[in-house]
Amino acid sequence: MRDLGLAGLPNARDLGGYRTVDGREVRQGVLFRADAPVRATEDDLKSLAALNCMQVIDLRGAQEIEMFGMVTWGVPREHLPVSDAAQEIVGLIRESSVHAAEAERLMISMYRGFVSQEPARAQFAIALHRITTNSPLLFHCTAGKDRTGWLSAIVLTALGVDRETVMADYLLTNERFTTGRGAVGRGHLLKALSELVADVNDVLPVLDARPAYLQAAFDEVDACYGTFEDFLKQGLNTDVDRMREVLLK
Repeated sequence: MRDLGLAGLPNARDLGGYRTVDGREVRQGVLFRADAPVRATEDDLKSLAALNCMQVIDLRGAQEIEMFGMVTWGVPREHLPVSDAAQEIVGLIRESSVHAAEAERLMISMYRGFVSQEPARAQFAIALHRITTNSPLLFHCTAGKDRTGWLSAIVLTALGVDRETVMADYLLTNERFTTGRGAVGRGHLLKALSELVADVNDVLPVLDARPAYLQAAFDEVDACYGTFEDFLKQGLNTDVDRMREVLLK
């Protein structure tokens, strides 16, 4: 994994560099994951342009785009909104009725829905197809944590990266938003949330990447499809051989 070093996108990274169980390596400079580029600086935009991406995939919902905006750098963008529990969580926060256990339950339900809900699964399937045909490619949601995290996990698992490494890549989001350039933005967010809820700890499950969340998606794969290979073929109609051809060296 290579941190792209972007000032306004602390969670932007190259998915290349990971080793597979059969000794191959994920290519660098081909597939990038990120948080939304809405806070990209001028230098960030120059760095993003230098990636020479053929396409950008935006996994955010329409309300998120309306709320946070959209930034492009001359690369074709495809909007593939994945439904999630964000609106329900925001509603609970506004009603001052959110609590940590409920927030965590909603997050786990959202991850299970990435697998079990056909509309969400269809968007991930399109994204996987684009990855095999339009790379170099960058994909993002808002924080680059949940929808982006699951898509990254799908790709790395399909390529043959072991589960421990996939989980570690997922959890890197926590580091990106608690240390260095990402900590400032998280601090501002926590301060704003503290004015809406009695205890800011009640909303931390929404902000964190937690092992239980990603594991819930993998568990749903096992429950619905039996194996990850069958999930790729039956649930996502993915050309795994083509993906490996494009992304492995």
